[in-house]
Amino acid sequence: MANANTAFQETNYISLNGGIEITPIKNWKINLDYTHANQEYITERPGTRFTARDSWSAPVVKNDTDGNRIYMNDAGAVVSSTDPGAMPTYMLNMWTYTAVGANPDHIYRYSKNDKWNTINLKTTYEMNINDVHKLNYMLGMNRVGWDNAYNWSQTTQLIDYTNPEFDLAYGTQTTSGGKYWESQLGFFGRLNYNFKEKYLLEANLRYDGTSKFQTNLQWRWFPSFSAGWRVNEESWMDWSKSVLSALKLRGSWGTIGDQTVPNSLYIPTMTGSQSSWIISGAKLYQFGTPAAVSATVTWQDITTLDYGFDARFLNSSLGISFDWFRRDTKNMIVPQEGLPTTFGTGAPQSNFGSLQTDGIELQLDYNHQFKNGFGINFVATFSNGTTKITKYGSTNSIDSWYVGKTYGEIWGYETDRLYQKDDFVYDVNNNLIKVQVTDPHGVTYTVYQLSDANAPTQGKLQAGNFYFGPGDVKFKDLNGDGVIDAGSRLIKDADGNPDYGDLKKIGNSTPRFLYSFRTDLNYKGFDLSVFIQGVGKREIWGNGFLAIPGYNSADGAMPQAIAGNFWREDRPNAFYPAPYNLAGSNNTLNMVPQSRYLLNMAYLRMKNITVGYTLPESLLMKVHISKLRVYAALENFFTFDHLGTLPIDPEEIDGYSMWNDTNYNSSRSGVGVPTFKSASVGVQLNF
Repeated sequence: MANANTAFQETNYISLNGGIEITPIKNWKINLDYTHANQEYITERPGTRFTARDSWSAPVVKNDTDGNRIYMNDAGAVVSSTDPGAMPTYMLNMWTYTAVGANPDHIYRYSKNDKWNTINLKTTYEMNINDVHKLNYMLGMNRVGWDNAYNWSQTTQLIDYTNPEFDLAYGTQTTSGGKYWESQLGFFGRLNYNFKEKYLLEANLRYDGTSKFQTNLQWRWFPSFSAGWRVNEESWMDWSKSVLSALKLRGSWGTIGDQTVPNSLYIPTMTGSQSSWIISGAKLYQFGTPAAVSATVTWQDITTLDYGFDARFLNSSLGISFDWFRRDTKNMIVPQEGLPTTFGTGAPQSNFGSLQTDGIELQLDYNHQFKNGFGINFVATFSNGTTKITKYGSTNSIDSWYVGKTYGEIWGYETDRLYQKDDFVYDVNNNLIKVQVTDPHGVTYTVYQLSDANAPTQGKLQAGNFYFGPGDVKFKDLNGDGVIDAGSRLIKDADGNPDYGDLKKIGNSTPRFLYSFRTDLNYKGFDLSVFIQGVGKREIWGNGFLAIPGYNSADGAMPQAIAGNFWREDRPNAFYPAPYNLAGSNNTLNMVPQSRYLLNMAYLRMKNITVGYTLPESLLMKVHISKLRVYAALENFFTFDHLGTLPIDPEEIDGYSMWNDTNYNSSRSGVGVPTFKSASVGVQLNF
């Protein structure tokens, strides 16, 4: 490992900003600002060889120094092969290999430069007519440009593994690079009208263009409007002033454009590479088939309707804010649906889809300092929303974006229980009996004979040498046809009837019922701050050895929550099924998506608890200190969830980390970067 030189990533960033404000006449302002940002990114990766245990490939037999096979019991103690519960042992193989798969030892360097140039021009004019009519006019322009250039180089066959440098390598040299650019330009205007501080109106209009679409589709108009009514300012609300400090009803509607897509989505590009075939002594350069594209791809429209109110009570110490919103994403850019399998390439993307989100947001706060010196500041928030597909061709598969689908929904089987020994029939030698059964579709399967002749069979879910037996998962026959299967996985079949067999919606991976509480208390120098955050509902179907029992025996480890609670004859009430190697799959045999092993990711986490004490100023003046506070703090120390002892952080997202947001650690559950716990004590001094 000492020779495995460390790779590094370095980012250098500089930003320059300048602006000017002109006031030609009273209440008229002109603002101009310009920002130039430059970011340089460099990474160097020395791919040197090193020796380590291989936790991915199959393990090898473990013998003692005399070459005899070693056996252990479930407590890890070495025992004789004839002892009850003796198990043959294995170990991970030891390999010498390079850091990047089959790539030979090498030195690699990548550098990239990004430049952003932003111009904002805005002018505002305010009018006040007798303190009755107040108007504010605004016109503006925004221009953003981005340029990117990158290149990388690699040389193989290092001469000195302890000092990987390009001049100390003599193997194959490869290099590549490229350039990209894009820009957006927008013009906008706004009108605000305030009548007697009671009625508030606002109108906006934008005209935006982007380089990401074809010339005739680059520009779009985007309007928005909002209105507010300060009800407490009405004379007929005078009776409430002793309790009600403020009450505003409001509503808004508006559309904005989304162009966050690749800047060559409408261009049929061909990928070039060097052929591995040698013709006339040289390798030819070749091009791949261009992808299918849509020449009419344009802006996605995001339209939001919002109704809400803000209210404050008891001299503004108590406040409540509520919003209901509906967000429609229309002309959503998605792959074209319904193309035949013989089309020959991936489906083109264009504005074929739409989705709708309905949600609410609620905030409650209280801030008051009592006469006895006790002070409190409390803020609580709650939000919830669901998103449904409203347009996506004519697809009706549960695996695609069918119209009416709730974003994040998980389909699976409903688990009944684990099979037990008395569920099956045995021969005179106490061995399970294999029989053949034919399902309603005329397909014959070999299964272990069930003691209940009318019980549904699960032969369609079997594979290889696996047969459902004692300790395996028993699913419910939801459609009553006597066979456990997924049907054709269609919401509606050709006859207009559902055909998804025994599958049902068992959960949803989208966080629901998000909440937080923040409280700050202080009394005579003592202070306490608590911040709590949580998610009320979220499920995922796990992936990897921390969530799926038997995921891959070559991984060589599993959580104690699984290792100590799998089915055995002497442990019939275990939670997990009998052990079986699933060969790296989370969707096969016992562990197809189902209700029993769906992970409940709802949680409540105490993000921060801080306790402090500030010494009285009268004591500090003698030593010329204006403030001295001592404190202790806990970050993320307490979490309440439904995962038991599984070592999985409920706040973590599979495949994402602070270093990589795409397929991190093969998107396995629980193997990303967890939320760190920390404890600290400190002193704050002001002189």
